[in-house]
Amino acid sequence: MKWFLVRYIYEIISGDGGYRVQFDEQLRLISADTGNDAICKAEGMADDFHPPFRNYKGELVEWKFICIAGLHEIQTPTDGAEVTSILHEPHDALDFRAQIDKRKEFLDNAIGVL
Repeated sequence: MKWFLVRYIYEIISGDGGYRVQFDEQLRLISADTGNDAICKAEGMADDFHPPFRNYKGELVEWKFICIAGLHEIQTPTDGAEVTSILHEPHDALDFRAQIDKRKEFLDNAIGVL
């Protein structure tokens, strides 16, 4: 078996659709023998990740599967294996760092890291 990183694209639909359009891009690991098998398996699983639910207004919220937008064979996952890397070139480096610091602070508070 090989491991593949699959990029899923969903549209999030809330209620009658009167909200700002939202798309959810997800990266998930799939094991399969070949890339073709991974695509077929990933497509077969696409609707199983997000069951519809009702928001606080009682409106139905659902993730509408759009497509598989990427497939990459990766090394067998081991401790510390790289799954993805994103290069940022922000217009405002100080603002970018401030946003990263906020994320770190949130995570530290959420899991109790010192």
